[in-house]
Amino acid sequence: MALSADPEVLATVDGTRKECAGVIAALEKAMRGLPDGAAVRALVADVPNRIDVYAWAERKGHAIPADRRESARFELIIVKGGRRPRATRP
Repeated sequence: MALSADPEVLATVDGTRKECAGVIAALEKAMRGLPDGAAVRALVADVPNRIDVYAWAERKGHAIPADRRESARFELIIVKGGRRPRATRP
């Protein structure tokens, strides 16, 4: 079931059977070529993967306006370019 306040979701990444690196790689691929403001739904199986998706989104400058637990998985909506990336120090 989709979240009611979602932006239009253009792709879904099912990371429920992937480890962290696989989830992030799949998200990178799904986001490639999408315009800023486009949304991707990510499904992850556990808290460590959820935390990794948040860290990745922050590094890349994406926003996560929706995050909920759905039975045995988490559903996150990630908006491409929805926030400014955190400045990195040299």
